[in-house]
Amino acid sequence: MAIPTVLLVTIIVFFFLRLVPGDVIDLMVLEHETVEDAEVLRAQIAEKLGLNDPVHVQYVNWVGGIFRGDLGRSLWTDRPVTQEIINRLPISFELGFLALLTALIIALPIGIYSAIRQDTYGDYVARSFAIASIALPSFWLATIVMVFPSIWWGWSPPMQLITFTEDPWGNLRMFIIPSFIMGMVLSGTTMRMTRTMMLEVLRQDYIRTAWSKGLRERTIVLRHALKNALIPVVTIIGLQMPIIIGGSVVLERIFNLPGIGWLLIDVINSRDYTVLSSVNLVMALFVLMINLLVDLAYSYLDPRVQYR
Repeated sequence: MAIPTVLLVTIIVFFFLRLVPGDVIDLMVLEHETVEDAEVLRAQIAEKLGLNDPVHVQYVNWVGGIFRGDLGRSLWTDRPVTQEIINRLPISFELGFLALLTALIIALPIGIYSAIRQDTYGDYVARSFAIASIALPSFWLATIVMVFPSIWWGWSPPMQLITFTEDPWGNLRMFIIPSFIMGMVLSGTTMRMTRTMMLEVLRQDYIRTAWSKGLRERTIVLRHALKNALIPVVTIIGLQMPIIIGGSVVLERIFNLPGIGWLLIDVINSRDYTVLSSVNLVMALFVLMINLLVDLAYSYLDPRVQYR
């Protein structure tokens, strides 16, 4: 289903962008306030950018370029879209990877502990933390982190991008706060799902048999229960990919990270159709790839699942 899904995404993104109020030609004309004949200028810009062709012709030309490995050129800067995405993709990938890693480090141990210590004070604290993580939006936490420490202590997170090759520690210092905020928000759902599935698995007959054999709790939980409980958790992690992408759009802007999210906001404001369509296509491909990996992971977690 990945191929028809990608095709449908290209159609929706390309044609629905044209329905957004405002037009890139209008914005370009406004930059030439001294021009008396605006209609002539509009016609010249449309001819130069190829926007006077019918929409379906523009779509065929764009998709044809994709099959040739060419995502087109920016309507404003005339720079190749492919190069623009390649320059910014590592930043968004690093932010998303660190956020997902943070979410798993927080969610899995706490979710497992909450399940094996059901209805204890530790369980209540863990469940409250999970609910708070789900309820608090990442952009609100990011704004709090940016504003109040600078007012109270004169400190603010690093705002100048440092590449990993230039200074690995400086690069991690810049990403650690936004990735922790995003990861903490993501951890709530994963934590609750881990707890729920662990409780269900721990009630199974084969777990009772393991207890009756005198196996240690660590062995029962990690070797016998955890792997079977992870299938729905892995599904949740796959479904969180769009949330990671959507959250990065806001957090990159707040923390001055020039990634794909930053680029997306810029091209929305400038109505750069070519870049906007290509960025959405890349994001859709990334989400589909992650979900495909999630499907393949099922066969590892549960040998009964087979793909033929």
